[in-house]
Amino acid sequence: MLYFYLVLLIGLRYMVGGDSYFYKLYFDSIPTSNAINISWDAEYQPFFSLFAYITKIIYPSFTSFQIFHSIIINTVLFCFIIKNSRYRYFTLFLCLLMFYINFTVEILRESLAIMVFIINYKSFETNKWFRYYIGVFFAIMFHLSAVFLIILPFFKILKLNRTYILILIASFLILGQLTYLFTFLENVDKIGKKVNDYSEAGYGWKSTLLFFITRTLIPVGLLMWAKVKFHMKIHYEALICVFGLLGVLSVFNTIIFTRFTNYLFAFYCISLSDVLMPFFQQKSMNLTKSFVTSTVVVIILCYGYISFYWPVKYYEKWIPYYSIFSSEAKDQKFINRNY
Repeated sequence: MLYFYLVLLIGLRYMVGGDSYFYKLYFDSIPTSNAINISWDAEYQPFFSLFAYITKIIYPSFTSFQIFHSIIINTVLFCFIIKNSRYRYFTLFLCLLMFYINFTVEILRESLAIMVFIINYKSFETNKWFRYYIGVFFAIMFHLSAVFLIILPFFKILKLNRTYILILIASFLILGQLTYLFTFLENVDKIGKKVNDYSEAGYGWKSTLLFFITRTLIPVGLLMWAKVKFHMKIHYEALICVFGLLGVLSVFNTIIFTRFTNYLFAFYCISLSDVLMPFFQQKSMNLTKSFVTSTVVVIILCYGYISFYWPVKYYEKWIPYYSIFSSEAKDQKFINRNY
């Protein structure tokens, strides 16, 4: 029931989401009488343009796009959680807290690329690299940020141990050298413009600190504590290590490196759920359970704040919620959400 509720809630929304509004403008501009431009020279990547074109052919309303997009995102997420998590509802809660709204009403192109990676994760896990890089190609065809997946296999050997901590420290020390990498990437076609735009943008030191806390300190500190002290198995350990490393690199550029963490959030939520829930199932309240309970409160506050409020009042782009059946939709009223 929850699956169908979320599919309809997201699919039947009316002017909910900042990026959704601009994708609606793009959708409305797509011609149905002529062939659509799905080349690399087009405004968006080929597979996303094709997806938008097909949904408009099916029904020439942005609601058509929203419904199909919602079905894809929710189906992949629910299937992945059901198949891989022992604590499905808590994992889903963490997903809703950390990234769900962003994936479904904001980063509509990138979320499709992320779903490709989730579907293709088994190839990564089993070292079937030909199949994996075919999936990477498909992901890039939805959003350029998926180029991150090209180098991801090289970090598969990472483990939460002392060597990894030294890698994090070393990463801090060489942050300044990333300038040379960005200079090189700025000369790469298509990628260069994005790198240049994101290099000049930023949210300020408070955002940098918050992203470092939520991408590095909390995941690395908590999961390493569980592994070392209680010998707990950390699911997707290599991906958690990359997640933490990206948090360190975000000190250099918050926007670019935290964007890559979007590809790892679903795995992080499952891993975090598997570590936290066994402590809550203990009948007696002890020092460890009290510590975990306090940590969960901190997690909810930090991730909730950064997901729904900081650095701007994101919730204003989603609240109040309107559906296509509301009077605002029937009157085609423009909802000003500070686009």
